Amino acid sequence: MESPLVRLARLSVLAVTIATCRDATGPTVDQILANRALWSAQSLTDYSYQYEVTGFFINWEGQEIALDVRNGTVATAVFVATGQPVPGPATEFPTIDALFDRAVLAVGDHKLKSITFDPLLHYPVRMDLAGPPDASGSVFAAHLEPLP
Repeated sequence: MESPLVRLARLSVLAVTIATCRDATGPTVDQILANRALWSAQSLTDYSYQYEVTGFFINWEGQEIALDVRNGTVATAVFVATGQPVPGPATEFPTIDALFDRAVLAVGDHKLKSITFDPLLHYPVRMDLAGPPDASGSVFAAHLEPLP
């Protein structure tokens, strides 16, 4: 697994490369990176948040999932409604840093239609993504709290 610094450097290079290729009416890489810098400045590596995806033809679509992130890695993933673990490895779910990565890549692919950030912690709380016909959807992150 590459370090967060290496990942940020790669995304910065990608951001510079695609900055001139963005949709003039959609979110910009600069907006995403500015919020990412504010998020990163908080140095949160242990936190929980609720994750939800709508669309994209996935079997857990529309179900809120509580994610606990420890040392920058998703440690647990549990369905909020039932308290049951989500089948499969928890590491398949995104950290907040991974949501930022996804947003930057989606701008480059012209698939990020909109993005909203938490006004205090600056993480993405909603991303609307375009996909193939009938496969567009949204990604939600909410109720982020630092863990002890």
